[in-house]
Amino acid sequence: MKTWLVVYILLNGVWTPGDQVKPMGWHPRAYATRAECEKRKAFAMKAVKGVSKSPSKWFCAADPSAPLEALEKEAGTR
Repeated sequence: MKTWLVVYILLNGVWTPGDQVKPMGWHPRAYATRAECEKRKAFAMKAVKGVSKSPSKWFCAADPSAPLEALEKEAGTR
């Protein structure tokens, strides 16, 4: 089963799915395993840490179209 790396970015006080953020490039990405997704998630979070001015939330999830609340629940952060 694929695992998707999904990002949400806080824009104007609203958590926005990455695929709705311009410029493009923040859409969900599929990985073959959760372990591979977690590795890429750690790399991506580190890469944008010093560059991004907006807070972000990163998830490895089974459903890339799940709402933020479901992703937080799956990740155990809510």
